[in-house]
Amino acid sequence: MVFAFDNVAGVWMIPALIRRLICREWVESTMLKDQNQQLEECQASPGSPSSTTVPILHGEITIGEGLTQGATFQTDESFHEISSIEQLLELTQPENRDVVRRAYELADRLHAGQVRSSGEPYIRHPLMVACYLTDLNMDAPTIAAGLLHDVLEDTELTREELEEQFPEPIPSIVQGVTKISRINFQTTREAQVENLRLMFLAMAKDVRVVIVKLCDRLHNMKTLKYLSEEKQVKISQETLDIYAPLANRLGMSLLKSELEDLAMRWLLPDAYRSLAEKIALKRDARRRFVHESVQFLWNHLQREASGRVLSITGRPKHFYSIYKKMKAQGLTFDQIYDLNAMRILCESTSECYEIMGLIHHIWPPLPGRFKDYIGVPKKNMYQSLHTTVMGFKGVVTEIQIRTRNMHQIAEYGIAAHWKYKEQRDNIKLDERLVWLRQLTEWISDENESSGLLDALKKDVFADHVLCFTPKGDVYELPAKATPIDFAFSIHTEIGYRCVGAKVNSRMVNLRTKLQNGDVVEILTSQTGHPSRDWLEYARTGRARQKIKHYLKGKNLDELVDNGRKELNRVLQDRGIEVSNAELDDQLKNLLSAYKMNTVEDLLVEIGFGSISASASIARMNPEWARRSRKPPKKRRPAPTKASSQPIHIGGIQAANVRIANCCKPIPGDPIVGFITRGRGVTVHSESCPNVLRARERPQDYERILEADWNPDAHHETNHAVTLRVDAEDRNGLLNEVTGIISDHHIFIEKCNTSSDRRRGTATLTFELMVRDVDQIARALGALRSIPGLISAERKRRGGKD
Repeated sequence: MVFAFDNVAGVWMIPALIRRLICREWVESTMLKDQNQQLEECQASPGSPSSTTVPILHGEITIGEGLTQGATFQTDESFHEISSIEQLLELTQPENRDVVRRAYELADRLHAGQVRSSGEPYIRHPLMVACYLTDLNMDAPTIAAGLLHDVLEDTELTREELEEQFPEPIPSIVQGVTKISRINFQTTREAQVENLRLMFLAMAKDVRVVIVKLCDRLHNMKTLKYLSEEKQVKISQETLDIYAPLANRLGMSLLKSELEDLAMRWLLPDAYRSLAEKIALKRDARRRFVHESVQFLWNHLQREASGRVLSITGRPKHFYSIYKKMKAQGLTFDQIYDLNAMRILCESTSECYEIMGLIHHIWPPLPGRFKDYIGVPKKNMYQSLHTTVMGFKGVVTEIQIRTRNMHQIAEYGIAAHWKYKEQRDNIKLDERLVWLRQLTEWISDENESSGLLDALKKDVFADHVLCFTPKGDVYELPAKATPIDFAFSIHTEIGYRCVGAKVNSRMVNLRTKLQNGDVVEILTSQTGHPSRDWLEYARTGRARQKIKHYLKGKNLDELVDNGRKELNRVLQDRGIEVSNAELDDQLKNLLSAYKMNTVEDLLVEIGFGSISASASIARMNPEWARRSRKPPKKRRPAPTKASSQPIHIGGIQAANVRIANCCKPIPGDPIVGFITRGRGVTVHSESCPNVLRARERPQDYERILEADWNPDAHHETNHAVTLRVDAEDRNGLLNEVTGIISDHHIFIEKCNTSSDRRRGTATLTFELMVRDVDQIARALGALRSIPGLISAERKRRGGKD
C-alpha cells in the first residue's frame, strides 16, 4: 500500500482513524530503530583527536574540554528513564536519600494493588515523576513530594497522617498538587477557568507545586499510547495550551520543548510523521555537517579567543518549533534553512561578547537577527546572546552564547534556584515570579472569572516585548501592549494619573502598540483619571482590573441601577415581569456562583458589563432563558446632527461646534476642542493623532481647548461606531455575537464577515449606532465571554481633519 502526502501538513489518502494508528506504530518503531542505528554508527567512529566529541540529547554534538574521549550517542531523551528506587537513589545526593527512600516506601505501600492503563504497577508513575524532578536538580522535599503526589487523592491517607510522617514543606506541596490534580478540562470554559484559578493560587504559595505538576504531566504524556484516542487528543491539547507555555514562562526550556514535541505527536500525527521522515532522510548528512561546522568553529575560537571556550554544541531544532515556523511563515520543509543551531558556553560575560564579535568576523550576521538577553534579561531571568549567521558552507545557523551559570538557568529555569540555593543573589527568585504575584493579585481581586483564561493567554503565555523608562528601567509586557499597560505596570497611581505618553521621545496616542526596545515616558496630571474607553486598548489583566476598579468605585450607585435595568430589559424582551424583590431573591442564589458577597456587588458587575445579563438570567431560571426574544423593531435611530452636539467648550455650552471626522468621538470619550479657522470649534478625541501632533506644534498648541460632554443631554441621540470581533470560526458564531449586541439594545446598521480557513478564524465587522461609550463598553464586556474569542474592540477612525 502506498501513501501520498504533499507537504508537512499534508493529508494522507486514508481514513483518519487508520492514519492515526499507523502513525503511532510508525513513530515508535522508527524512533527506536533510528536510536539503535545511531548508537552503532557512532560507537564505530572515533572522535576528533584534537578534542572530545560526545553527541547527546536528540542527536546533539558537543565539542569541549573535560568530556570523555570518543564518540557515543546518549539515546535517552532530556530526562532519565528508571525502573527502581535504587536507580533513583543513585541520582540523589547522599544526604537526601533517607527522606526519598521513606517517601518511596510509603507510596509503594499505599499504591499496592493499583495499576495504570498500561498494566504497570501504579508506583511506576510517582517513581518517574521523582526521577524527572531529580533531573531538574530539585531539592529533597520536592523529590519526596513527587513520590507522594497522588497519595492524598488516590489512597486513604489524610493530610494529618502525612504531616505525622514528613515535615513541611512536603505535606503542603503534596496538598497543593492534589488540589490541582483534577485539571482535566471539561467542555465548558467555566470549568477550565476554575481549575486554572486553583493552580495559580497554589503556585503563589509554593512554586514547587507546579514543578511537580509539570513533571507529572510529562510522564503522563510519555504514556499516552495506552489511553483512548479521545483522551490522547484532549490531554495533548491541554499540554500545548497551558503546560508547555507555563514551563516556558518559568524558564524551563527542556520541559517546554519535550512537552511540545510529545503533544504534537498526538495532535498532529500527519505533520509529525512527515517531519520525522524528512529529517530521517537527511540524518547522516546533517550529522556530518553539524560535526564539521562545530569542529570548524571550535578550532577557530581556540586560536582567536582570549578567554576559555568551555564547549560548543550543535543541535537540531525540536519538531514543534520547526512546525510552528513553517506554519507561521507559510514555508515548506525544504524552505527552512536554519534547522540547525549552535550553543557556545564560556566562563564570563565579557567572553560572550568577545566570541560574538569573532563569530561575526568569520560568518556574516543576518540583519535584525541579533538579540542581547544578557544586557536585558527576560523576566524569567533567561540570559544569552542570540545571533543568526550565514554559517559553515553558507548554511543559515542560529547561535546562542552564554556562561555556564546562564546555561543552567536557561535549561532548568526556576528549578535552577534549588541547585544554586547558596547563590540566591544570582538567581533572584522573587524577581522571576513578579508576574505570578501580579496574576495572583488579579485573581484575588477580580470577580469576572470568564476573563482569567484570556488574561493567561495575553499576560502569561503570549509573546512579550521589553520596554524601557527614560531612566533605563526595564518592563516586560505582552506583545501588542499599549502605554496604558506600561503605566499600570510601573505603579497603579501612575496609571490612574496618566494623560498621555511619549515613545522614543515622540508623542503617541494611548492606543499605540509598543515594540521591543521602545523607551516609554508616561505623562501624568493630578486631574487625570481612567476613562471607560481605556478598557478597549488595555491588554494586560492587571491594567484592565485596575481601570475597572476605579470606574466601579466612582459610579457605584449608577452601576447598581444600570444592572437592575439591564436585567429587566432582558426579562421584558422575553415577556417576563418580576418585582424587584423577586429579582433580588433570584440574584441571591447566584452569589456563590459568581463569588460575590451581596446582590449590589452582582448588580454592579452586570451594570458594568463584566457579567452578561442574559447569562445571569439563564442561571437564575433555565425556563426564562428558553423564552424567545421578541423581534426587535426595525426602526433606524436617527443620528445626531453635528451642529447640535451637547458639548461644553471651556466650561461653557457652545453651539458652533462639530465632531471631527478623523476620530468620531462619542459621548463618554475624553475629548478636546480645536479652533478651526473659519469653521468654529472641532471636537476630537484626546488621543486623536491630529491632536497629538498639534500639541507638538507651538503655533497650534493654544488652539486646543478643554471640552467635555454635557451628561444630561446626550442620552436620546445615537452615534456611529465600528466594532470588530475576531474569534475561532464555528457554527453559530454570528448568531451569538448579534444576540449579545441585540441584548444591549444596539442597532446594527451594517455587518461584514470573513473567514480564514487556514487559521480557522473569523472576522466580524459591525457598523453600530450607540448612545454613548458606556453602552458599547458593556457590549464589549459581554462579548469577551464568548468561547474562542480572540479579540473584540471598537475600531477608531484616522485621517486628516
